Amino acid sequence: MLTRTHERWITARAIYEETRATVEQLAAATGCKAATIEARAVREKWVRSAESTRPASQNERLAKVVDRLIGEVEAIGMGSGEGATLLDKARIDAISALTRTLEKIGEITRGSDSAKENQIKRDADMAGILRRIDQRIVELAEGYARQLVRRKPEGPTC
Repeated sequence: MLTRTHERWITARAIYEETRATVEQLAAATGCKAATIEARAVREKWVRSAESTRPASQNERLAKVVDRLIGEVEAIGMGSGEGATLLDKARIDAISALTRTLEKIGEITRGSDSAKENQIKRDADMAGILRRIDQRIVELAEGYARQLVRRKPEGPTC
């Protein structure tokens, strides 16, 4: 019988071994301390896959994690063929934990897309503000130049 904690550790190990996630990122995702994760990784000899050492895009890494997690949810929920068992509380909790992990991954990916959109909007707003400031500087300079031309010189000129 798998407990919720056990499922969380299985998920953390899968992420550690299949992606380039740092121990700190795993700590944030699981709610465990980074030192605890590091100690468990050493004790259980977690090894990163060869693919995880090459630079991969965020979408590639997340797709691999999502595929693995979905496979785990299916394995827990459906059992295996004729030996499939009814869902008990532990299995339901495991599915729930994995589903929450998938939702978190979805939030992360949506967050990066919206962050890009927000940055583009802020950049466009800043460009408009700088354009107006530049126009105002030119207007003020032209006005000051006109004032200097209209002014009569006071006293003798050299």
